[in-house]
Amino acid sequence: MLLLVAALAGLLGLLAGCVSVPTSGPVERVEGQPPACQNCLNVDVAPPSPGDEPKQVVQGFLRATSNFQPNYAVARQFLTTGAGEKWAPESGVSIYSGSIQAAGTTVILDGRLVGSLGPDRTYVAQDRSWRVNFGLVKENGEWRISTPPPGLMVAEFAFSSFYQSYNLYFVGNGSALVPNPIYLPNLRNPASTASVLMRALLNGPSDWLAPAVTSAIPEGTALSVDAVTINDDVAQVALSDNVLSLNDGQRTLMAAQVLNTLQPTGIQGVVFTVDQKPYAIPGADPGTFEVSLDSRFADFDPIPAGIVDSVYTVQGTKVTVTASTSLTDPGQAIPVPGPLGAGRWQVDSLAVSTTASDIAVVTDDGTVLRRADVADGTVRAVVEGATDLLRPEFTRFGELWAVGRRDGRQRLWAERDGRVEEVDTTLLSRGRVRAFAISPDGVRMALIREVDGRTELGLARIVRGERLRLDGWLPLDVTRSTTPDLSLLRDLVWSDATRIAVLGGASADAPLTVYRVSQDASAIAAVGEPIAWDAVSLAMLLRSQAVVVLDRTGQTWRDGSTQWVTLLKGVDAIAAPG
Repeated sequence: MLLLVAALAGLLGLLAGCVSVPTSGPVERVEGQPPACQNCLNVDVAPPSPGDEPKQVVQGFLRATSNFQPNYAVARQFLTTGAGEKWAPESGVSIYSGSIQAAGTTVILDGRLVGSLGPDRTYVAQDRSWRVNFGLVKENGEWRISTPPPGLMVAEFAFSSFYQSYNLYFVGNGSALVPNPIYLPNLRNPASTASVLMRALLNGPSDWLAPAVTSAIPEGTALSVDAVTINDDVAQVALSDNVLSLNDGQRTLMAAQVLNTLQPTGIQGVVFTVDQKPYAIPGADPGTFEVSLDSRFADFDPIPAGIVDSVYTVQGTKVTVTASTSLTDPGQAIPVPGPLGAGRWQVDSLAVSTTASDIAVVTDDGTVLRRADVADGTVRAVVEGATDLLRPEFTRFGELWAVGRRDGRQRLWAERDGRVEEVDTTLLSRGRVRAFAISPDGVRMALIREVDGRTELGLARIVRGERLRLDGWLPLDVTRSTTPDLSLLRDLVWSDATRIAVLGGASADAPLTVYRVSQDASAIAAVGEPIAWDAVSLAMLLRSQAVVVLDRTGQTWRDGSTQWVTLLKGVDAIAAPG
């Protein structure tokens, strides 16, 4: 117990530098590193021994920084007094692979920088050679490091062994929970993990996400006791009196943030207190004040509640819907009500709202965007006089987004509350957007851009106010030497709340493959076995998280986990709700 308390205290101080990190990929072990240890707090690390040679000192330092320890006090002992006073392990992390080279008193790490972590807990993929000279000098007769890199140096395999991803949840557009991934050491005590997650939640979102989200928890709110406790799977969260001013709606939203953030620790409910008194949440148990994650919070879920798995297609000129998407029975394509189902227009692409109440189609050779009400079949034009309109996108808030060209440049439009506005953005001024997809929470947009003859993947954030704004371009490196080469990208959809499914490959010379890419590009994994197709577009069944692929011949496939299963033939375009 004392170890866990000490570990927690050290971790709370370190949290500002703890961010999303890779958990898969090739491992290159640095000489002298200990074997991997799954699901343990840390590996015992020893301080320097009298008479250690320069190489031994560096190896000890790398062991001590790769494995979590309270305040990294052992790691500091390998540094000179001056270096130890300046070294700030919480300032960030360099994730590396490589080997130690020693020549006399010169010791160098010769390897690769795999990724880096910033103070705001943000992971950035890296893929470059990295050479570190540790500047060994003698101090009080012993070799010590005088020039350590800023922050922690953590071997790639140590992240795979000792760290786990969690999501903090913030609020998009006042009503949707938006995940903010971070990584924490594998603490064995759920209460320790819950305490760290609560402190991270109270600290607020990452610098990149912050302009697009809010929190129902008032700024300045803190835990009024040192830690969250868990009794009988119920977390006891004691908050400062900042929350007393919240109304019932804000209290419910705050509870949703906390419950979703702490759920991975195994809790079944939360009891809030302020000044050692129960703090009431609407709908909580009147006797115990426990609030549980139930249907009251479904509307806040990052994946919209009530979304169904159905495939909408264009077959000839008719828009159809297939209610069954099972592997054994692909079901029958039935025309949707109204002019779209009757085949009035030649449809180039389509989108379906999360509730399947609205369908958007691009018609007239990519020049007109139309929106249809499924209930009464009425169709109206949303954008006219454009060219090269891409596949449109709905958000969970009923907005309809479109990218197309007008007056010689690419533009971004959105219809909300029955009014069409051009979205403020500079992201379309560089290169050309080939495809875009909005996250299920409606706050983040993933884009494929073609720049100087090559394609690139990135994220942007949607900032809502009197006017809509799209900004914060965040490139996702999917061409690293340690991951599949996705130099050519053709299409993308959101796979779930934190991953994107992309259709890509190294070049057009071989069939493209579907990959799931985490939103920070720390993990990239192929979906199913490669197949000989000429795939052109994707749709996502969000409820089952299954990908649907359309190839140039009109054949569609559904992700069957280990293999692709054929669905409908004679299809010209596909979409799914969401």
